[in-house]
Amino acid sequence: MSEFLKREGYEVLAAEDYFSALSLLEENSIDAAVIDIILPRKSGLDLLREVGRREHQVPVIMITGEPNISQLPDLVQAGAYDFITKPVTKEVLLRAVSKAVEKRRLLAEKIRLERSIKEHAEQMEALVEERTRELAEAHSFLNVVLDSSTEYAIMATDEADSIILFNRGAELISGYSSSEVVGKSALSLLAGESTEAVERPVPFIDETDGREVHQEEKMMRRADGGTFPASIAITPIRKPGGELIGHLSIIKDLTAQKRSEEHLQRMQAKLAHSEKIAALGRMAAQVAHEVKNPLAGLRLYSLHLRGKASDRLAPSEMALIDKIIKGIDHLSDTVNQVLNFARDITLAPRRLDLGGVVNDALQLLETQMAAKGISVDLRIPGEGVFALVDESAMRSALINLMLNSVQAMSEGGHLTVELSADERIAEVIVSDDGCGMTPEQVANIFEPFYTTKSQGLGLGLSYAVKIVEMHGGTLAVDTEVNRGTSIKIAIPAER
Repeated sequence: MSEFLKREGYEVLAAEDYFSALSLLEENSIDAAVIDIILPRKSGLDLLREVGRREHQVPVIMITGEPNISQLPDLVQAGAYDFITKPVTKEVLLRAVSKAVEKRRLLAEKIRLERSIKEHAEQMEALVEERTRELAEAHSFLNVVLDSSTEYAIMATDEADSIILFNRGAELISGYSSSEVVGKSALSLLAGESTEAVERPVPFIDETDGREVHQEEKMMRRADGGTFPASIAITPIRKPGGELIGHLSIIKDLTAQKRSEEHLQRMQAKLAHSEKIAALGRMAAQVAHEVKNPLAGLRLYSLHLRGKASDRLAPSEMALIDKIIKGIDHLSDTVNQVLNFARDITLAPRRLDLGGVVNDALQLLETQMAAKGISVDLRIPGEGVFALVDESAMRSALINLMLNSVQAMSEGGHLTVELSADERIAEVIVSDDGCGMTPEQVANIFEPFYTTKSQGLGLGLSYAVKIVEMHGGTLAVDTEVNRGTSIKIAIPAER
């Protein structure tokens, strides 16, 4: 296992027992640990607890020969990150260690970011206090300083809520010029507010809250009629004797931050879904692998029995043996589908006309469509639609989509395949006038092993969306019950 990891670029420290491992921990900083649950002198569980005590952020992978369910609570409670059962294969080991090291890196990055955010927040608070003092001491000098800030909108209001200062950053963020807003109520800049509806003099802040610095998020207006989310920090401006003479507001446009947060949430959801699919694939592959070899043996024995008994059994009894062989072949095909789903896919993309790939897929389904009386309308631009694709993988994905449409038209119908492209995107749209799908079906059709048919494993569409995403594309579904379904593939075009 050390050699496997070293060949992949990891620096490996190996220990033969509990106390050797403690010596390594005292002398080295580690990113991940792989521990056998059974060790000489002391158990791997003891070592797991010791690693957690010394390096609480280090992910630990436990190795076990025969999993003991009664040990799982202790292992989980002690902080085990992952489990590997013996015999340990190279692929499983490398995958587990890679995930553990990546988790360690992400934890370190999270701590760094949290520290950076805290420092940034402290700096911003100090900046607010500094600017407030400068405004109280020298209003004219502050105007020059404030206008030098273009990332933040800085606005000052008097005790009656009229704007008296509107810096360059505020002009850039809001689109209003200083001359347009100075003298007007600050409330006019808030989206969805009315000056008649507010009786308190300061629209952003309730004077009864007793705080010197108030911060909240509001929607603000732009000069072009649009709105944007803003973080507003408000500080009272007081004379040396404590008399309130106005408020200083520092406003930051949160549009980019909100988009980043939404993107991060989408990526986190996608990552969680990918991890779920990966786990499902590993489990399915393990089950399929356990079934495949016995099936091969059963088929061999059945063929041998058929050959030996062909002269002794009646035709009806021979037909039973043939049915057994046919059933075994069907199970073998199912096992191969599961293994293909769980297997990693490697693409070899090259510049291709998608029209040729679509034609190849249609030819392979020609017999099935003819048997059901399904007509095909193929719409391909004369100049072709080119993209960087793996021909075999994309053809398989299209076959799965088209086959789904064919199966949805049990009593015949019309299949339309349309290709189009612009400077950036190449699209393939597969449409049918079949039974359509309910919203619940649409929400689950790309999940592995989800199917509404009496036959099949429900892996076709999940494979198709996986291939499209590996090409940097997206797959969208438009459907209505009893009206048909349209599936659109969009991938980067290659001019």
